[in-house]
Amino acid sequence: MKAGVVENLYVLLPTGLFNAETGSDVRARIISLLLESPRDILIDCRDVEFMDSNGLGSLVSALKRVRQAGKQLYLCSLNSQLRMVLELTCTDRVFTIFPSEHACMAFISNSQSDG
Repeated sequence: MKAGVVENLYVLLPTGLFNAETGSDVRARIISLLLESPRDILIDCRDVEFMDSNGLGSLVSALKRVRQAGKQLYLCSLNSQLRMVLELTCTDRVFTIFPSEHACMAFISNSQSDG
């Protein structure tokens, strides 16, 4: 999984299957990042092919940890399968989802200039 910082935002780029193993890696990475330097986090799913229920559970757990730290967790670039999983479980209502990393950056930039 690739990771980086863009405009004071951690960007995680998981690949392949988002399952128990991948989800555990993402959750551990998020906890580590929050301990280092709390920032908002974007999980860019453009290279995720499939997410199972364990992957979804990991995302929800990660969301709780990020919110406990007083930060935001964003998702972007969801394929139709990931979007369907979130919609069927109604978790699309608790995540802030963007069509692309660029759209997320624009939102954050606008939010900071409004605040």
